[in-house]
Amino acid sequence: MKCYHMTKLDNLESINKLGLVPKSGENSKLIHDNKIKVFFSEGFEGAIALYVDFELVYHQIKERKIAIDDVNITNKIFLSEDLDTYLEDGVYLSFDKKGIMNERNFENGCTDQMISPDRLNVLVLKDTVNKKISYDRFDIIHYMMTIINPNQITYYGVVYPNSPSFEEATNKIQNKVTQYYDSHQSLIAKYRKSHYQLIEVPLTKFVKYYIKNK
Repeated sequence: MKCYHMTKLDNLESINKLGLVPKSGENSKLIHDNKIKVFFSEGFEGAIALYVDFELVYHQIKERKIAIDDVNITNKIFLSEDLDTYLEDGVYLSFDKKGIMNERNFENGCTDQMISPDRLNVLVLKDTVNKKISYDRFDIIHYMMTIINPNQITYYGVVYPNSPSFEEATNKIQNKVTQYYDSHQSLIAKYRKSHYQLIEVPLTKFVKYYIKNK
């Protein structure tokens, strides 16, 4: 099982030295999660569900429908044009789940375990026709959406007191993702081309050739 963690481009040199270390980052606070953990999603399905949740919460805050305690995040959202500009330049890291205990669920996965740099890869989208590549998480997540249909997303995870049934959680997630797909049809269609190829570049190699040579 492949797991995915999105992070800012500026964080990669530190991650290349230390790995993914348990902490409570800005993205976690946006979805009201202050736990000190390494956060990740399982499979394309989990990454897509989490991204859609980020967008929903982002717009709810921007439209003043909900509020969070962190004033800096709130102000940053109000000043940003959209979710992509709020998140800033970033990438998706991937790693194999083997040996890692997910304490929560496929979308909002978390663990106390540190993920060492040698286990981490950066997702890169390659256009095999014009040879252009992109490591932007915005491109990567919308490419994933061309692979996964909303009805393929099934909730699974740890059961806790008063948690909804897996069927209820699945229906809720599928509805949210379907709405996103419907409202972003033209954007997703841009990536629905057979000449795109998603590849994984070892983090150390990515930092050496893509970051340090920028």
